Amino acid sequence: MAKDQFRDFHLFAMESALPFGMGIINNAKSGGFQKIIDVLKSKDPFSQFQDDGETSAKTLRDKIDQLIPGLGHPVVSVDVTVEENYPNYESNNHDSLVATLNRIDSDLDKLRRIITNDSLKKDD
Repeated sequence: MAKDQFRDFHLFAMESALPFGMGIINNAKSGGFQKIIDVLKSKDPFSQFQDDGETSAKTLRDKIDQLIPGLGHPVVSVDVTVEENYPNYESNNHDSLVATLNRIDSDLDKLRRIITNDSLKKDD
């Protein structure tokens, strides 16, 4: 449980808090305190700070990963499940195979007729 909480915090820090903080720093560097105030007065300051800092945060995460792999770009666990909802799979598969083989046989017959007709024309 504690390991999951630490992983969730690490993911939050790298994916949300770091870009937010880097956005504040970038805005302070480019426009000073007034630019930060302008962003805070905007409709969605959190998203704007994150957008402004995403490039810098990615660069920092890459550098962190060079020192300790996985620290800058945390691994996200996923749960994968496979549902098998094919009750008639065997019969459907057999019918599909038979239909495909019949189509191939028909195409081969057409090809044989074309080859035979072409060879007859060349002999004349």
